[in-house]
Amino acid sequence: MPYFPQNDPKFNYLRHLMLLYGNAKQPWTAEALKYYVAHLNPEGVADDWLFDSFLFLNSKSASGNDYCADVNLGTTMSGEGNFFAKCSPHPANRKDYDDLLDFYLGQRGAVDALEESVELLAERIPEKYGHKRNVVLMLPYPHITQAAFGEVPGVTKSSDFTTQNQNLAQATVQRLEAMRWFVDQIAMRWNEKRYQHLNLLGVYWMFETVYRGWDVDDHWLLKELRMHIRSRGMKFLWIPFWSSYNVHILDDYQNYYFDLAFLQPNYMFYKEGKSLEGAADAARERNAGIEIEYYLELNEPIAIEGERQARFREYLNGGVRYGYMTEAACAHFQGVGSLARMHSHKDPIERELYEDIYRFVKGLYNGKPPIPRKR
Repeated sequence: MPYFPQNDPKFNYLRHLMLLYGNAKQPWTAEALKYYVAHLNPEGVADDWLFDSFLFLNSKSASGNDYCADVNLGTTMSGEGNFFAKCSPHPANRKDYDDLLDFYLGQRGAVDALEESVELLAERIPEKYGHKRNVVLMLPYPHITQAAFGEVPGVTKSSDFTTQNQNLAQATVQRLEAMRWFVDQIAMRWNEKRYQHLNLLGVYWMFETVYRGWDVDDHWLLKELRMHIRSRGMKFLWIPFWSSYNVHILDDYQNYYFDLAFLQPNYMFYKEGKSLEGAADAARERNAGIEIEYYLELNEPIAIEGERQARFREYLNGGVRYGYMTEAACAHFQGVGSLARMHSHKDPIERELYEDIYRFVKGLYNGKPPIPRKR
């Protein structure tokens, strides 16, 4: 079985999907987004198109409540150290969901800024960009710790996602109702906007695994939610971390949960036990795409901090060696704001990697010698 292919017409010819982490208190602007929409020459002039697809996601609301499913109570980012995750004790509520919709699709929201950026760049770049740029929007996680979500339209009382005073099926139905409402809001607001340069490809499930236990049933939730998403003309996307359990879920994922999954190799974050070749083989065998990982800095300590440039070069070279540069739909994690700063970074290696990313996305990267690891 091949990778999930690039240029699938059912996915509006998606090739490279950029993850754009947002800040609820700092709106996206057309100026900030231009670094992802277009390649800039050394003088900062846009001369070619870059990413064709964009995933907007936020982990925390302006109120401080979490959109992401879990929080890490440990001191390291990877499972090799003191990593301890649990479902957030500060779950997002109905007000936070409304705020996220406004962040995406409100006046001067993230998608408005992307439309403006493409519009401006289309006037400067001689070559036409081709198919409309794809947009994917993250769904907030309906936390099993949320006992007072607020009212969902059509429901007469505040929703409760917990099993404190009800059984698991009752709690899961209420979680599903909130998710269906959120998806409907995305579809309705998008249709009102009538964007000229953008295509709403779908929505994204941020939690990187799928659980079922005494107080959670994400398996049933996802199967039911996917049917609703598809009824609204959208696709359902997922980016799981590489583990034997997640790979097992990917064995038949397109018949149950998601329309497109990108497997994370996690090679950027783990000192041992991760293999680009192994992840590429696992993705290829399951009709999945691949995520490419990089960052300039993160808020959590990483055991292989000094190896990030060397490992990223290996990611890029792996795209040639294992074929995913041109054969697989690729997602790109680069932390927050990395690409914009790499363009004019004082470190010549970062500037070189900026150009390497451009050539990789265009399918023109040929591989380069390894970058020495820093110890």
